[in-house]
Parts: sequence; C-alpha cells; structure tokens
Amino acid sequence: MKTSTLRDLETGFTTVRLSGELCRTTSSTVRAAIGKAAAECPAAVVVDLAGLRQGTPGHLTTFATASYQAREGYGVPVLHYGADPETARDLGAYRSFVALFPDRDHALTAARAFVPRWLRRCLTPQPASARAARALADEACRAWDLAAVREDARLVATELAANAILHAASDFEIMVSCPGRYLRVAVRDASSVLPRAVQPSIERGRGLHLIDAVSANTGATRIPGGKIVWALLRTNRGPRT
Repeated sequence: MKTSTLRDLETGFTTVRLSGELCRTTSSTVRAAIGKAAAECPAAVVVDLAGLRQGTPGHLTTFATASYQAREGYGVPVLHYGADPETARDLGAYRSFVALFPDRDHALTAARAFVPRWLRRCLTPQPASARAARALADEACRAWDLAAVREDARLVATELAANAILHAASDFEIMVSCPGRYLRVAVRDASSVLPRAVQPSIERGRGLHLIDAVSANTGATRIPGGKIVWALLRTNRGPRT
C-alpha cells in the first residue's frame, strides 16, 4: 500500500491518496496515514480512494475507525471519494461513520459547507509576530462566537508563536480552525526539532506548560520542511471564572 499526503494551506484541507490493496497487513498503514493527517491541523481530511483495491473482505472497517478517531480525538472530519463501485457499495455498511462522495469536486464542496471556519496567517520571526498570532486567534473566536475559549486561544497562539520565533528562527504560519467540538490552534515552522517539555522556570519552559494547562490535547507532528505544533480547546465548556 502506498500513501501520499497533499496539504492545501489556502483551504486548510489535507488530501490522503491511497494506492494498492487493502488487506490485513495494509489496513494499519491506511489508518496511520489518515490519523497522521488529522493530527497536522487541517480543517478536514479528504481521502482519495481511486487507487484502492479490496483484498480479503472485512477491512473496510479501517475507514470507519480512522474517521471516528479523527473526529473524536482531534475534531477533524474525514471525507472519502473516488471508490470503485464494489468498494462504494461495501462502504455503505459504515455510512454512519464514513462520509463517501463520488468524486473530488463533491467531496470538496461538502468539506467547504461542513468546515467553513479556517484562518491562516504567515508571519516572520519577530517579537511583534506573537501579537499578530494572538490577534488572529482573537479574530477567530469573535467571528465564530467562541467567547468561552477566547482568552485561552489567545494564550495558546501567543505561546506557540513565541516558541517558533525563539527556537525555529524561521518564517512560520499560525492556523486556527474549528471543525466542531474543538478549536484548534496550530503553528507550522521550518524546524524539524519537536518541542521538549521541561520543568518550568522563570527563564524557560513556561510556554508548553501553560499550553498543556488550558488545552484538552496537544501534539507536534513532523512534516516535510518542518513541523506543526498544535493544541485543542474544547468549545462546549463554560466561560472561565
């Protein structure tokens, strides 16, 4: 099984393309590819099934599992398209979990309707960029009526941007999206070195601990040309007191 991942930072959608036979030995590869894509902070994951062939029966549950985990674990919807008639028919048994469309245009139209909330800004490694990242998070929360998480989103955006400015020393992107149950704040930079938690002190280490303290989940994923560091904030909680 071959997998490839294409990221569109203009729309926030990530496409995972699959090519080969789905069977017991390759189903974990498929699940991992979709899961990794979901953890990279897209507004949606779109899965191209045109190159997929069914092997032994019973492994299409992989797509139901991957879709469920992406939605529940990361707040990211997964949409599929391009399956051959037999695979499309068999995936119908999992329609409660698997969103399936006949072609890419239909899948992207559905994704735009389902996940319209995505903001992105490119910034330079200057101190003022931390304020710009905070302003983008603030703009998102105001536009999407997410007052309950606004202060935490501002904090997370500021700390992630500050980390990129200090440690990556490269241009970076701040991305804010809200597929549903989570608001996701993420920074993509040009360093492949993943952040390492340290004991907080006056001089260092406070940023990651602050992010962990207010977030439902956090993570970092290496991607070609750098990494993405992200945090999830629950949108259905009451305001902080």
